[in-house]
Amino acid sequence: FFDECLTCDVSRYDVLTSNIAEYVNAMFNEAREFPIIALFNDISKRWSKKIHERRMAYAKLKTTFVPSAETKIMANKNLGNKLLVHHIDEDTFSITADNRIAMVHLQSKICSCREFDLDKIPCQHAMAALRHKFGDEYGKMIYEYSSPYYKVESYILAYVDPIYLVPAEEFWNLPPEILERVIPPPEKKTKPGRKRLKRVPTIAEVVSKKRNKCSLCKRFGHKKTSCPTRSNEVAGTSNGVVS
Repeated sequence: FFDECLTCDVSRYDVLTSNIAEYVNAMFNEAREFPIIALFNDISKRWSKKIHERRMAYAKLKTTFVPSAETKIMANKNLGNKLLVHHIDEDTFSITADNRIAMVHLQSKICSCREFDLDKIPCQHAMAALRHKFGDEYGKMIYEYSSPYYKVESYILAYVDPIYLVPAEEFWNLPPEILERVIPPPEKKTKPGRKRLKRVPTIAEVVSKKRNKCSLCKRFGHKKTSCPTRSNEVAGTSNGVVS
């Protein structure tokens, strides 16, 4: 995933994958067996509830950025305060950290560590450069050099549109060409046997297997009957009896 993030042409904002299929499958595991209208209504209710909860939660925030971004900014600020800065030109800085040198270009908003480029939030090296350039005002400039998508207002706009339920059929307002259209059933052969309800797991999914735990030595991988400790005890007892 990290190699994909590095070669991706669009900004990922610290998100390494955009696949939410597994999350949606878990949400509607039971609703998939509903009739089509009931299924759409269940989807609308669930997403409407989530969107409303997110919108109200972000509306109460008093910070400039969302909590996850503010936490990362605070961590990078603390790390950046310990670094040594060399001013090369107006917007280019050389940052020394742990015997390594990072190059920061504030105007281009890039750093040789690539964290500034990918997260769109100043990394610890960029924080040190901002502190060196702006002094006591650099705390405000952090948000100027970060992506506006982390702002609380941007997150609220993402959840501003409501989702409505499917109305009853008598309230549908459809054009005549749609009402007169005849849709034949799909040409699909039904396989014999009971319908499969559980989906087939993908190769990437890890199927957890129950491991045996020995009741004697409390170790995993074997049972009481095949425990090495028991075998040694039995062997010692046998030797004692024979002698």
